[in-house]
Amino acid sequence: MMSRMDALKVLYTYTENIPVISSCGNTSREWASLGRRDNHLYMVDTMGLTPSVAIGVSLAIEDSGFKKCIGIEGDGGVLMNPNSLASASYLQPEKWLLIVFDNGCFGSTGGQTSFASKIDIAGVARGFQLETLAVDNLEDFEKAVVTGLEAEGPFVIHAKINQENHKATFINDDPAVLAYKFSSFIEGEK
Repeated sequence: MMSRMDALKVLYTYTENIPVISSCGNTSREWASLGRRDNHLYMVDTMGLTPSVAIGVSLAIEDSGFKKCIGIEGDGGVLMNPNSLASASYLQPEKWLLIVFDNGCFGSTGGQTSFASKIDIAGVARGFQLETLAVDNLEDFEKAVVTGLEAEGPFVIHAKINQENHKATFINDDPAVLAYKFSSFIEGEK
C-alpha cells in the first residue's frame, strides 16, 4: 500500500497553478515539505473543514481559468464532517476535487483507529451521488488525479494509504498570512 508522502509527491507535480487546500496535521506538514507555494492553503487546526473550504473556493473560481480546486483531507476529517459530501452533492461545484487519504487512523494524534476501519468512504461518497474513484497504489492514484482534474463536476478520490508518517517540520505561519497569500494567488489568476 502506498504512503501519503509518495502520493503527495505525485500530486505535487500536477498542482503548480491549481489551488490546493490541505488538511491539518501531518498532511499539511508533508505537503509543505515538498515546497511551499502560494496556491497551497495549509489548514492549521481545522480538522474536517478542508472539503467545505474547497467547495467555497471551487464556487468562487467557477468562471476562472483554473481547472479545479483540490481539497486534501484524511479519513477522520471526512467522517467528522460528512456534511461536506452532502453539500458537494447538492451544490455540484464544477471545479471541486476532493482527495481523501484513508489510513484507517488518526495519524497526527497517535494512530488511534478511525471509523474508516468499518465505513467505506468511497461508498459513502457514491451514496451522495458523487463521482468517486477508489485507489490503493501509486499508479492508480496518478490515473485518478488525471481523471479527477479533467472530470466535469465534483469528483472524489478515496486513496487507501499505509499509516506511515513522514517526518516534516511544523507549519508555524500565522493562519492569516497563509490565507492572504492564498487569496492573493486566486485573485491574481482570476
